[in-house]
Amino acid sequence: MNRARHASFICTLVVLFASCVPGAGARAADAGGVTLRHIDWPRSFGYRVGDTVPVRIALDIEPGWLPDRDGLPEPGQGDRQFELRRLDVTDARERCARCSDYTLEWQLMKSVRSPQTLRLAPVTLRFRKGSEVRSVAVPAFAIDAAPLLLWQSKKDWIDSVHPGYRASPFTVSAPLRRAGLWALAAVALLAAALWAGGRLGAQAARPFARAWRDVRALRRRTSGDAPALALRALHHACNGTAGCTVFSETLPAFLQQAPEFADLADDLRAAFAASRAHFFGLPPTGRFTTLAEIDTLLRALRDRERLHAWRAAAVAPRPAAPAR
Repeated sequence: MNRARHASFICTLVVLFASCVPGAGARAADAGGVTLRHIDWPRSFGYRVGDTVPVRIALDIEPGWLPDRDGLPEPGQGDRQFELRRLDVTDARERCARCSDYTLEWQLMKSVRSPQTLRLAPVTLRFRKGSEVRSVAVPAFAIDAAPLLLWQSKKDWIDSVHPGYRASPFTVSAPLRRAGLWALAAVALLAAALWAGGRLGAQAARPFARAWRDVRALRRRTSGDAPALALRALHHACNGTAGCTVFSETLPAFLQQAPEFADLADDLRAAFAASRAHFFGLPPTGRFTTLAEIDTLLRALRDRERLHAWRAAAVAPRPAAPAR
């Protein structure tokens, strides 16, 4: 009787021990879908920054089981020590009929200053078939990393610490020269624009040039007194050219005094008639009642005035050279 009790007690211990063996539960769970067959670990020594650490995992995957979404690590993931560079999946028929190799290629990203043991973090691979999920845990793995160069073994190693770039001298003469040329070009263009607009040189003081500029400025006015102001500018220009007040009756004498405007005699008479009708309340004459017509006449008078000034400067006698 005692022997029978001892035998049953020993059998019970064996069953309990078998149920507590690590991996027994995992094998029982993996039997229904994905089974971890083998892990090919790389060497655990002789690594430097930039080296790759490939871990090959052989899985027995039954039909219908596929990797779960977000169930596999993606390239680029990792911690500050390692980063996943590639995840390759290949057939492993030499192991079993349904085996596949999942190769996780990690890259060492940490540069150590002395030999150090680094730990590759554990990874979980998850698979799904319908509503069923199976997970395969890849345990952690430790490797030994060494520095590229032992700083302590180098004489005056502190002198080797320098930034990754070196400042180059900058010559300011060429940019200053270019800036000066651009400034001269801008000044020349500004002077040309002022001269063309009659705001520079001798033409800035010419009466018809000033009147034409004043009339052009009136284009921005929205009031109805712009034509009246333009006619007044025309009268002021004629008076400034003649040196006295010019009326309709004295207009022929003005044209005899300034023959450069003789081809515009009809337009001047029509403009003076329009001015008289406007300021004295007479019926309009039909011409020079708009700002555009007066502007066109003043532009023509300005051009005759400029041409006459150029011709007068060309034929002006030069001063005699002093006797030696």
